[in-house]
Amino acid sequence: MDERSNVLAAQFEKAIAEFAEAIEELPDDKWSATTGEGWTVSAAAQHVSGQFPLEMEYITAAAEERPMPAYSWDDINGMNDGRAAKNSAASKADVLKELRDGAASTAAYVRGLSDEQLVRAASLAVVGVASVSAQQLIEGDVLLGHVKRHLASIRAAG
Repeated sequence: MDERSNVLAAQFEKAIAEFAEAIEELPDDKWSATTGEGWTVSAAAQHVSGQFPLEMEYITAAAEERPMPAYSWDDINGMNDGRAAKNSAASKADVLKELRDGAASTAAYVRGLSDEQLVRAASLAVVGVASVSAQQLIEGDVLLGHVKRHLASIRAAG
């Protein structure tokens, strides 16, 4: 465990706390509002809470020098749209439990990364990037940026 991994994990935990607080404070009548993604707020919130396993596939692949997942954008969008349809009326309690459980294990993994693992890079073909490090995946749109982007969308809809 290195200082940089502790900082990244703390940033992630802070983003998750803000996300959870926004969900908790959202009036019940706004839970079914439509977000900029075209999903209900509940589906967008569940998208974040349920996305950690996929995000971890990318982060662990880079950190552990394994091949990146071979998903296309069509694959990812299909998974996202299918989950959004299935979870358009997910309960706040279920989303918050999944969010906290998934975030806890994700933060623990990030916190355990060494500086060497954080700088390991791999090709991220799905977005046409020749080299992306585990740290960039954590800080960017795969993890932290993903939470923040959907939080902004949920706040705008609510």
